[in-house]
Amino acid sequence: MVNFLIKTKLRQWKKMKSEVYYFTARTINHEESLSKVKGPLGLKTIGFEEKVKKGDKVAIKTHMGALENVRYLRPSYIRFLCDYVKEFKAEPFVAESCGWGAPEEYTGIHTEYSGRASEKEYLEIAKVHGFTKETMGAPILMLDGKIGTDIEKHEFNGAIFKEILVAGKLRDFDKLILASHFKGHAGAGFGGAIKNLGIGCVSKGGKVQAHNGKKFEFNFDAPVSDYEICLKICPTKALRVDSKGRVNRDMEKCRYCYMCKSVCKNNVIDIGRSSREDFVTQMVDNAAGVVDYFGKEKIFYLNYVIDVTWQCDCTGGSDVPFVSDVGILSSLDPVAIDQASVDLVHLSMMNPQSILGEIKNLSKCSINDWFSYIPRFDPKTHDLDLNLDGKESNHWQLQLKAAENIGLGSRNYELKEVKINTKNK
Repeated sequence: MVNFLIKTKLRQWKKMKSEVYYFTARTINHEESLSKVKGPLGLKTIGFEEKVKKGDKVAIKTHMGALENVRYLRPSYIRFLCDYVKEFKAEPFVAESCGWGAPEEYTGIHTEYSGRASEKEYLEIAKVHGFTKETMGAPILMLDGKIGTDIEKHEFNGAIFKEILVAGKLRDFDKLILASHFKGHAGAGFGGAIKNLGIGCVSKGGKVQAHNGKKFEFNFDAPVSDYEICLKICPTKALRVDSKGRVNRDMEKCRYCYMCKSVCKNNVIDIGRSSREDFVTQMVDNAAGVVDYFGKEKIFYLNYVIDVTWQCDCTGGSDVPFVSDVGILSSLDPVAIDQASVDLVHLSMMNPQSILGEIKNLSKCSINDWFSYIPRFDPKTHDLDLNLDGKESNHWQLQLKAAENIGLGSRNYELKEVKINTKNK
């Protein structure tokens, strides 16, 4: 018989607010399984069983990894969440959203971000990575539709954005489980629950806007030949040639998939460029907008703090994790769970075989704020800086501060370590 005990640890803040539950990655036997036992138990500790109802449709939002990536969450973690949801006669769905850009079949170009631009493409990658209807015991779908055009425009008073392009199929679900792989991110500092909301739960166009802002301008004085492929692939026929032989855009038909930008010639479409700081703020605006749209009380957060690399799962690279596996965290507060995840990573010893082990004068025998040293995009050149000189950056704090400021959650938390007792009573 599996029982559990909770040991409370308090973060050193003046006022404690949000509860975060922590399950160590250490397992002695199958009754302490990180996938089958601790994942579902994480949901139990935050009241999922009291809130889920028979017949509820439950979206389990995760990331199934870019082609060539090997650090995404293993399929079994998600399968056992699906099985757990079924215990309550609810219906689980494994959910993702379409990646940025046009499918390879249109562009003919393979990049590290390829294979996720449509449901058709992404499900092929998912199959390679072990995510199928059979292995999950549940359907797999894209929350923004087959090509990223299923959207809900949601008005929200963010720090920058006043309208969010929410992934439209969220409208069909009663509950949402955010099963996030917690890791580093060269642009945001780290990726966890906040990023899974602000990038993963918006449409293809919502991702573009998070990275680049709302600018979407067309040079309609350019020759039609510069728009030739755009006209062919526009899924809603929002782009068309008028009687005067000029390209026009029907604003009512446009679903902001931005695929036209991926194939236009001579940069006749301008979507702008955001600073690192604006990218983080826009991502957080998206996250808060998604919660406002779906309902705070219907969302449950799990952070899998394992395989913690400096790279996002959306890239083909999968470097060596820079700390050992920490475990699983659960909470009803996306800000608190991300802050706790960061803190536990910073309390871990660095893996000297990782990218951090190559940094000059960085101690390998003590704990540190490791996210301050991982590779990141240079704010001036926008090139990736591997940071081998060990320049300290607090860029990772930006999304936590922005999320707390906008009311998405609190950085103040009470960490409750859950101990599993496998002895029979």
